[in-house]
Amino acid sequence: MKRALAIACIAFLAYTAQAQKLGIVAGPSIDYGLLSFNESDAYITPTVGAGLHVGAHFEMDVSNRWGFDAQITYQFRNMYWTVGYPSLEVIESKFHRQTGYLDVPFHFYVNFPLKKNFVLNMFGGPVFTCGLHGHDWGWENSGHKKPVTEKNDKFFDKDKGRMVRCEFAMELGLALKWKNYQGRISYQHSINNDNNNSYKFTLPLYDTPYMTCGQVKLSFVYVFDLRR
Repeated sequence: MKRALAIACIAFLAYTAQAQKLGIVAGPSIDYGLLSFNESDAYITPTVGAGLHVGAHFEMDVSNRWGFDAQITYQFRNMYWTVGYPSLEVIESKFHRQTGYLDVPFHFYVNFPLKKNFVLNMFGGPVFTCGLHGHDWGWENSGHKKPVTEKNDKFFDKDKGRMVRCEFAMELGLALKWKNYQGRISYQHSINNDNNNSYKFTLPLYDTPYMTCGQVKLSFVYVFDLRR
């Protein structure tokens, strides 16, 4: 995965050298993490959180109908879970995770011209990510909500960490363009297991849970057309 990320970054730099439009992108996101595991006595229920992303945006039109774009962004994710062992009468607990990633998405897009210089754009493609930092909190589901565990050291460590550092995801979305402005809505979801193989989450599970992360992203883009 690290090799794939390095190749993606090299391709990204080569692409930006010939980009026709350069700009900035920023916006909020709705984040959640899905887990699947072989443990009948336990349950983990995800709850959405609010995140954000900000970075650089690049475009290259092959024609007036289609082209390619790419971004390099910092993405902050915010996720929650409720965990418990009902058959063992263990007190239910809450779990909060915050992570920061370097995201490098590549998109193929198709333009559909509308009236008054508006363009509807459909885009999709792979996303390569690299974990930068992470922080976990856990507490019993009581009225006090006092944290009982906290973890931020070696979060992405290969042997003792909680998550793998590199992630591969796919993203699909729509953009509405007008002159140098864009409004975009997209859905991104990881494909590989984001859990480290040595990490059993907050409960003593027998198998490592398979975790994937999803984001619904609302983006605002402003680009400078270098051809003018």
